[in-house]
Amino acid sequence: MITANNVADAIRKKAPEYLAESWDNVGLQIGSFDQPVKKVLLTLDVTNEVVDEAVAGGFDMIVSHHPFLFQGLKTINTDDYKGKLVEKLVKNGICVYSAHTNLDKANLGLNDYIAGKFDLDERAPLKPDKDEQLYKIVVYVPTDYTEKILKVLGDGGAGFTGDRYSHCSFRVTGEGRFKPLDGSNPFIGTPGEVVKVNEDRIETIVDGRILKDLFPALKEAHPYEDMAYDLYPVEQADIMKKSGLGKIGTLEKEMEPEEFIEFTKKALNIKHLRTAGEPPESVKKVALCTGSGAEFIGLSKVKGADVYVTGDLKYHDAQRARENGMWVIDAGHFGTEKQVVNLLEEMIRGRFGDGEIETRVSDKNEDFFKNY
Repeated sequence: MITANNVADAIRKKAPEYLAESWDNVGLQIGSFDQPVKKVLLTLDVTNEVVDEAVAGGFDMIVSHHPFLFQGLKTINTDDYKGKLVEKLVKNGICVYSAHTNLDKANLGLNDYIAGKFDLDERAPLKPDKDEQLYKIVVYVPTDYTEKILKVLGDGGAGFTGDRYSHCSFRVTGEGRFKPLDGSNPFIGTPGEVVKVNEDRIETIVDGRILKDLFPALKEAHPYEDMAYDLYPVEQADIMKKSGLGKIGTLEKEMEPEEFIEFTKKALNIKHLRTAGEPPESVKKVALCTGSGAEFIGLSKVKGADVYVTGDLKYHDAQRARENGMWVIDAGHFGTEKQVVNLLEEMIRGRFGDGEIETRVSDKNEDFFKNY
């Protein structure tokens, strides 16, 4: 006898629930893990139409991506929408299991599945699932200001290695060259003339969570109008994990932006999308995050992506994409996640033999938006 717990285990095997974000609500939503299951209905969302479909089809279990119960329920009022669904599910003996951000973040989860639709090679998490993302920051500064910049970096939290050393850095002296143009107000040199300056290249490691506070302090201490710096994500094997939000990888062949737009529509099986920011000359390195991923526009830029594919962009997210020089494709929340039902079906069918359990993708798995 196959139970709801056996079905859940087929998903947990690749997307353990501990991967879920702290704000999320994954796992069994309605029913009992001991409930016998013969038929499973797969959906992105649990709606009234999906529940009616499950009742009419004699399904024992619904497996969804978005949690059926997300906000805490203080009462179950069968006069309101959610309460009516709870009542209908319980009366008809249908249990509900949801795999959300744990499935998003799993190494072989939804983001990897969609990255596979793009045929991305060398795939890695866009935002690794660990306490911190480390970066190497490199600052170029006139040698007379080196100690000042080193102090700002160290006091600001950069240069920690483990919990025994702080203010760690490396520097090398070289020759910096630049030509101030008309309208500039150079700290050193004269507009229209090439300047040679003895500069130090300072390198150190920084926790990504402190960058938003560190950069303003650095720019205030740096003597140049425009601080020269580089920022590199540190991808050492001993500090990287395979799980995390989003994916980043490379296309098999470079594409022009127009070609990549059509490629994206085909990969996601969608007819419409939006773009923001200026497209690059060509696309090779692709970052993506299914669902709502506007928060990773800057991270995609830092990691060298030519394009970032996600959903749910707001107007000011598009503005931020332009200001960051990042080309972003908004394929919609539903558009980037609707194929989760196929992934869930693969997970469940891969666990059980032929004829042991019946799975079906919901016919009511629909976008809440309509395009005209």
